[in-house]
Amino acid sequence: MSLVKPYLFRPEQRIRNSAGFQAVFDSPNCKVAMPQYLVLIRANQQNQSRLGFVIARKKIRFAVNRNRIKRVVRNSFRLHQYDLPAVDVVFIARQGLDGLSNADLAKALVKTWQQVNRRYQASIKATHENSSAYTHPNL
Repeated sequence: MSLVKPYLFRPEQRIRNSAGFQAVFDSPNCKVAMPQYLVLIRANQQNQSRLGFVIARKKIRFAVNRNRIKRVVRNSFRLHQYDLPAVDVVFIARQGLDGLSNADLAKALVKTWQQVNRRYQASIKATHENSSAYTHPNL
């Protein structure tokens, strides 16, 4: 039996329908904002994290650049998937993202995944403390 984790990006790790995206847009647990992109995070019911993209043609003009960005983000997500909690991640491109090189984008994404972990854990802790802090005296 092998103890090596498979670092694959499977179809189950994709947010595939509008309901999945809408759930993240409606109530994200936390956000990670960078000048070139925004990442929204929301807890999911699966035992793995999932990734979705919103890369508008208005923001990134050429398809070759949109595809390059998706490839780099998917690869970074694939390598850090076991470090992330069970969350849905929506990657939203902003103006100027196509100006980053692959190496710069990969470096920024490493910091983003670390921030996702920190902020998600903090938001879970805060909601847990808020729900247990309020107790009705008659209950």
